[in-house]
Amino acid sequence: MRYPLVPLVCLSLLAGCSGNERRPSERMPVRIDDLSIPVLGGARSYMQSDREGAFLTGVVGGGDDGDSWSVGGVEVLKRVQVEWGEGVLSADRLDSARIRPYETTRYYRGGVSVGVAGLEATGGADVHGFIVRVALPRPGRVMLHVSPGGGSAGPGSGHLWAWELAGGGAILLTAGEDCSVTQDGVVLDGAGKATFLLCALGPGADRGIASVLYGRADSLLAARRLRMQALLNASYFDTSDDTLDLAVHWMMLALDGLMVDRRDTFAVSGLPWDGSIDVRDNAQSIAGLGLATGDFQRTAAILRSLSRYQDTLRRSPSYGRLPDRIVNGRPSYEGADVTPWFVRELYDQVVNTEDTTLLSALYPVITKSIDGTLRTHADRFNFLVHGPRETWMKGVARGNRAAEVQVLWYFQQMIGRFAASYLADTVALRRWEDLPEKTARNFTLLFADTAARTLADHLEADGTRSPEIRPNGVMCLELVDEEAIRHGVTRTAVAGLLSGEGVRTLAPSDPRFDRSGGKAGGEYNGPVWTWLAGPLSYALTRYDRQDVSYLLTRKMAALALGSGMAGTLPEMFDPSPAGRRASLTGMAEFIRSVYQDYFGVRVDLAGGTFVLQPKLPASLPMVQFTVYAGSFPIEVEYRKTSENTRLHLNAPTLPKEMRVNLLWMMENGDAWRGSFRLRGGAPVAIVLGDDDAVLYEGDSRGELEGKRKLKGFSQKKEAGDLSPAP
Repeated sequence: MRYPLVPLVCLSLLAGCSGNERRPSERMPVRIDDLSIPVLGGARSYMQSDREGAFLTGVVGGGDDGDSWSVGGVEVLKRVQVEWGEGVLSADRLDSARIRPYETTRYYRGGVSVGVAGLEATGGADVHGFIVRVALPRPGRVMLHVSPGGGSAGPGSGHLWAWELAGGGAILLTAGEDCSVTQDGVVLDGAGKATFLLCALGPGADRGIASVLYGRADSLLAARRLRMQALLNASYFDTSDDTLDLAVHWMMLALDGLMVDRRDTFAVSGLPWDGSIDVRDNAQSIAGLGLATGDFQRTAAILRSLSRYQDTLRRSPSYGRLPDRIVNGRPSYEGADVTPWFVRELYDQVVNTEDTTLLSALYPVITKSIDGTLRTHADRFNFLVHGPRETWMKGVARGNRAAEVQVLWYFQQMIGRFAASYLADTVALRRWEDLPEKTARNFTLLFADTAARTLADHLEADGTRSPEIRPNGVMCLELVDEEAIRHGVTRTAVAGLLSGEGVRTLAPSDPRFDRSGGKAGGEYNGPVWTWLAGPLSYALTRYDRQDVSYLLTRKMAALALGSGMAGTLPEMFDPSPAGRRASLTGMAEFIRSVYQDYFGVRVDLAGGTFVLQPKLPASLPMVQFTVYAGSFPIEVEYRKTSENTRLHLNAPTLPKEMRVNLLWMMENGDAWRGSFRLRGGAPVAIVLGDDDAVLYEGDSRGELEGKRKLKGFSQKKEAGDLSPAP
């Protein structure tokens, strides 16, 4: 119902809304050189990738200053060193450094600079390369020393140094036709600057490619730099928080760099990398990878690659499962949650892209996965029964029915039923008819403690609820009927697990708590895992407590920029000695949380809907970003001022209209709800005030469908105190 004064207030609102205010702000192009991270003291590490399995990594400053190079998970170079003037340029002569996504440059006292930069598109999966660029204050003799990771000296020729790798192939080094070859490198005399090329070749590759790449080095470097910059502008991201912007830009490029296109397409789960495929981490990260780069063709290729390793032997106890890990093409099936994660992310992929061809192709994977679980891994409650160490916390025993595994199993069945309906598989539909509801019903019955308002982390084999406080409960909110229990789970996680560094894996009150993770399995008994910040942020934003969750998000952003491997999140927060750097799940979940939890974006191209339910913290009054519905960009801007709030949307190439469902939470706890149509090439602006919400399509005023002002809609008060413990 509209109040009599609303039309007058609306006229006042419109009078203050100029034509310029109905148009989005200008988008300033992202410049990749603005992502530069200076190193003025201490040590920082970096990572560069050719997206074909070669990783150039190194430490800048500190006692371990140096670079190494791995190909396919095997270290082929332990160190490269430049010699000039007084000897080898070492850390004690370092003045400063600068880490960019495409090049790391060290500046030494005396005016020498050394840059290392990886190459892309070098000519095939068996050809990898990077360059070392040296600038000298005056002409002189400069030499590059190389320390290979294994193998033996090979036959060099003329200006080409060679090292035969133990597994076949070779490392080649050249500095052009003017260089001379020594026992451990190449030399240039009388040079004011020098460019050295290192090339790794697979067995049988033509060694003449080294000279070709040397001649193309500058153009390959420029192309790589421009490709990275184009990615950032295509997946545009700009907010009023410069730290968040810089961290997101770096993580977008880091996630892009972890992608590998070989016989299988997959993402490396972290560095150092041993050459294996972590299927759980890949399956869990599909949504974040797609949001980060908009490259849904690549995420579809990952899903297809992983699906090829499903256990299809009907007599196997792991029939229907996808492996948790693939080593040298050999899968192991020790993860109960991997296949449910895969099915859930496959569904999101299809919904985002309307790729029904992918759904049809992988539907047999879904059917085998559900039927295999029902045959050998389901109990009378229709819970997924698993081994005690078959969850993501594989280092600790968690009974035989972990909470988050049941939620994933529930969604796996729901998605299977949806896919069966879409593809008209009536036999499977009848077989699975009431199973998801049975899982949900029994989950509340057996996992929930209504008196304590908590969820068990897992059930033991005898049905006993585990009392330990772990973060897995916040992943289960969709399967809990009672709001009081959802509140309790979130409060318990905040009070017991949230620290200044992030989300712990076990509450400090537990006698097994091990903050450093030094004991066997200790990495799951206390240390902070970075990816867990995402599920907790989701839970907190549900209750409009983004003021709490954004402190955690900001901490993660500062961590990526201020310590460790530049621009990345590690698997675990220090001081844990374990864990990988440049964590796939940590960064993918960070990106997912920003877009979905704070920006409130859900794309359903298949269903023709686009959901916007932002939960912006007060410190983030302006955001501009691009998301993709399939291959079609949607440009979005939110801008809050003291007078009103403005939303701008534009989808210049959208092939069919989408219904946008909007729910905007106001600062006072009220909310505006409504929907409208978004058409290709027809920009939309919405102006929200305390008393009305006005829609513009171009310069023409429209109307939000189903517009409602929801008084006191926020759950912030009902949720109670969700502040972290001191």
